[in-house]
Amino acid sequence: MVHTISILSLVLVILVSFLSVEARFAPVVLVPGLAGSVLEARLNRTEAPAWYCSKTSKNWRLLWLSLEEAARPVCLLDELAVFYNATTGRYSNQTGVDIRPMDWGGLGGVESLDPSLPQITPVYKSLTEGLKKAGYAERVDLFGAPYDFRLAADGLEQVGFFQNLTNLVEHAVASNEGQAATIVAHSLGCLVSLSFLTGKSQEWLDKHVSSLVAISAPWGGSVTALKGSVSGDNFDISIIPHDLLRPVQSTAPSGPWLFPSPAQWGDAVLVQTGNKNYTAKDALQLLKDLNLTQQAAVYPRVHNLTYPLPKVDFKVHCMYGTGMDTDEGYVYDVDAFNASAPDAPSKVVKGDGDGTVNTRSLEACKELGDKASLKVFGNASHTGILADKRLLKEVAIIATGSRKSGPWIDIGTLLQQA
Repeated sequence: MVHTISILSLVLVILVSFLSVEARFAPVVLVPGLAGSVLEARLNRTEAPAWYCSKTSKNWRLLWLSLEEAARPVCLLDELAVFYNATTGRYSNQTGVDIRPMDWGGLGGVESLDPSLPQITPVYKSLTEGLKKAGYAERVDLFGAPYDFRLAADGLEQVGFFQNLTNLVEHAVASNEGQAATIVAHSLGCLVSLSFLTGKSQEWLDKHVSSLVAISAPWGGSVTALKGSVSGDNFDISIIPHDLLRPVQSTAPSGPWLFPSPAQWGDAVLVQTGNKNYTAKDALQLLKDLNLTQQAAVYPRVHNLTYPLPKVDFKVHCMYGTGMDTDEGYVYDVDAFNASAPDAPSKVVKGDGDGTVNTRSLEACKELGDKASLKVFGNASHTGILADKRLLKEVAIIATGSRKSGPWIDIGTLLQQA
C-alpha cells in the first residue's frame, strides 16, 4: 500500500511539473488609459520654478501619481510639461527632466497609480488580482505596458514605445509555447493599441496577437477631452482639483487626439460661450481662440491618427458601460472663457455614456468591421468598469480561452480516487 501511494505521489509530481511547464496560459499584455500609467522622473536641472522644487535626483522617483508631488502642483506641472517643435516635429520634456513609465513589462506601472495607496488609485489592480488567482503570473504570462500618456501615437513612436511593445509581445509569445497574446487596453490605451496593431503585417498579427480587448474605448473621441484643454479635468480623482492639471492638459498632444470626431458628432454644439458656438469641426479654431498655440499646432498632426477608423484584420472585443450621465457639451460665461485660465463651465449638458466617454463614441467600435464585437454593461462607469465582476469574467474567459488544447487532468479528482 505504501509502495502504491509512493508511486502515485511520484506520478502526481510529474504531472504537476508537466502542466506547469507545458500547459501555460496564453499571455496577456495590459495597456492602461489616459493618466493610467505610473510615471517616474529623474532630475538634473540648473533651475526650478520654486525654491521648494527639487532640481536634482540621484535615482528615478515617482512623478505620476505622487500625492506628495500633487501637494506641490507648481513642481508637478513643471516636470510634466511637454514641448513641441513645429520645425522638427519632435516632442521634448523640460530641460534636465527625464520621464519614463515605471516597471516596464511588470505590473507596478499599471496596477495602481500610487503604489503606497492602491485602494484609492487603482487602475488594473482588480483585473490582475483576478488573473493571478486563475493562475497567471507576473512577467511569466501577465505583462504590463505603461506609457507616457502625455503623448499621442506619433510621440510614442519617437520615444520607442511601439518598438518596446513589439519586443514585449514577441517575448511573451515566445516564452509561452508560441501562444498568441491577448492585449487588454483601456480608454486611450485602446487608440494606442489600435495604432500599434494596424502598423503590423498580417503575418505578424496572426503569429503574435489573439485579440484586442478594448475597454471603454473612445473610438470617436470624447467631449471631456475638450474640457481638459479649456478648463481642466481631474480624471475623476477626487483629491485633485479640476483645474490643477490644465497647464499640462492644454499642451499635451494626447488631448487633441481625443477630441470628438466630426464623424460621430457632426454639427452638434459642444462648447458654447454666449457669443460663439463650437462643433467638433471647430476644434482647431477653439484652440486658437483660447491662445493654446502648442495644441493648435499639434492638432492637425494628431487628430486623424486613428480617424477615420480602419477596418481591422484582427479580433477586437469592445466592452463598455452605459447608463451614466456623461458630458455632451459645455456652456462657459464669456468673461470666464476669455480669461487666461477659464473656470469650470457654468452649465454642463449631459447625455448617455460611461461618465467619461459618450455612447456614440463607444459604439463606434462597429466601424472597425466584421472582426469587432460589442458587449455593453449597464451602469458601469469609465474607470469603475475595471473592477466590475461582469467585465473581469469576460476578460478571463477570452484570455484563458486562448489556451492550447492539451492533456488536461483533474488532479483533484485523481487524488480523491487515490
